[in-house]
Amino acid sequence: MSRADAASRIVRAAITLGTAQGVGALSLQAIARAAGVSKALLLYHHASKAALLDAIVATLAQASEERLRRAAVADDAMGAWRMLVRDEANDGAAALLAALTLEAEVDGAALFAARAAREAAAAQLAAAALAGVGLTPRVPAAFLGRLLVRQVDGLALAARRDGLAAEALEAELDAFALALLGLGR
Repeated sequence: MSRADAASRIVRAAITLGTAQGVGALSLQAIARAAGVSKALLLYHHASKAALLDAIVATLAQASEERLRRAAVADDAMGAWRMLVRDEANDGAAALLAALTLEAEVDGAALFAARAAREAAAAQLAAAALAGVGLTPRVPAAFLGRLLVRQVDGLALAARRDGLAAEALEAELDAFALALLGLGR
């Protein structure tokens, strides 16, 4: 196994652990155990817990950005957005990413880059959702991107923390869809 493969396996194990048990479970020892490696090998591949958390953030943010971009080019962007939010609320990765943004050990520059990329993809999705109903944004696209990312992250956290019921999630999606339509012309 190459160095990159081993480092990636450790990150994947940490993500699995974090989505199942939350950010508090992400100790180096627990991650090493989940990855089936020693703590020394974990630290060989990731120099510190902060470096490992940064790698987790980068991996989760890239996956989220890719899902947002795929939704933006779907035939029904509004429907794709709703499905994306449902999926993100249920799989735990978005909640883990949102929770990691609050961790002091995560590098601020890494968070900024991850958020900027996700917001740019979300802005494309919001514009595509509006275009699907014959509207164009009447506010800057970057604003729409920020709103959409905050909505996804907030609902994902609420689903993990509060066990957001399907009906409540659908009501949140309806409310956000109406707000998004109100930002079009």
